[in-house]
Amino acid sequence: MKLNLEEEFVCGLNAVSQIIMTRPKSVRTLIITESRNERVKSIVQDSNINKIEVVKEKTSFFENNFKEINHQNIAVICNKRSEESEDFLESILKNENIKILILEGLTDPHNVGACLRSAAGADIDAVIVPKNRSCHLTPTVRKISCGASELIPFVVVTNIVRAINKLQDCGVRVYGSDLQANASHDEVKYSKKFALVIGSEDKGIRRLTRENCDELIKINMSQKMDSLNASVSTGILLFEIARQNKIN
Repeated sequence: MKLNLEEEFVCGLNAVSQIIMTRPKSVRTLIITESRNERVKSIVQDSNINKIEVVKEKTSFFENNFKEINHQNIAVICNKRSEESEDFLESILKNENIKILILEGLTDPHNVGACLRSAAGADIDAVIVPKNRSCHLTPTVRKISCGASELIPFVVVTNIVRAINKLQDCGVRVYGSDLQANASHDEVKYSKKFALVIGSEDKGIRRLTRENCDELIKINMSQKMDSLNASVSTGILLFEIARQNKIN
């Protein structure tokens, strides 16, 4: 099957189901194998209702096209999910409560996808990433996010520090996750207008970004380990903020 420049494959039950539910007009083809799975049958039914072409392929099709992904023998050909520009933030900054996740320097699509899933669970308004040296909305990210990538605006900015300053000018308090921070994440009183900055696992957040955060926080842990996976840290911090602000 050939894709045009505006299309991509996305696989996995959760991701496919979410795309068909939220953006059915963006889907050209649903691809499945012979299956008695009730959930697959439901997705096929939704596809028929939305007049989406349904094609059956052999398992080898999925193995050849999704070698390193748990494809679950289901995929769609759909329009690429559009990423938002920095101008999109203007619509969010008018809200009474603002909840933003900033991912700086995360290049592993599995990590980014898992972060998006936690962000959706914590009712985050938008995820911000830098244009360069960062993973964007790839098919793997969308698969790992289990549909969360279809729910949260994904904002790409040229300069993270400039974006942080823009948020701060609108009353958003910016918290940076940093191993050398003095404040423990569960002792901080979080603002209802907040942005959380997560850096890469190997380098953390950059020095200039760190200096522009309003407060640095850390997750206390056993001395046997010096750090956590970036997506694990994201989940812990977002849901502590959600617990305090009763977002969930």
